Amino acid sequence: MYNRWYDKYPDLKSLLLLLETIDEYNVELIAQDFLQIILSRYKDKFDTAIQYMTDNAPPGYNRWYDDNYNLHTCIEFIKTLDDNEKKELINSFIMSLLSFITNVDDE
Repeated sequence: MYNRWYDKYPDLKSLLLLLETIDEYNVELIAQDFLQIILSRYKDKFDTAIQYMTDNAPPGYNRWYDDNYNLHTCIEFIKTLDDNEKKELINSFIMSLLSFITNVDDE
C-alpha cells in the first residue's frame, strides 16, 4: 500500500476523504474558508510557507486536491507546521467543515 505524508495524521486523512466526496463548487468555498483560517492564524509564517511550497512544488499535480489551487495550498501549508500546529490547524479545518455542512443542511 502506498503511504502518503498525511496518512500518519488520521484526522487529516479523514478530512481529505470527506472533502473528496463534496462537489467542486462547495470544495472551493470550503478551501477559501480554510485559507482565511490560515491567514488569520499564521500571518507571520505565511511568507516562509509560500517560499517552502514554491521551492518544493511537486513535479506533477496528480492528487485529486491538486485540481483546486486553494485546497492544494491549504494542504501543502500544513506540511510546513510542527506536529502540534498541524493538529491544531487540522482540528480548525474539521470544525470549519462541520459548520459548513451544518449550514448547507439547514438551507
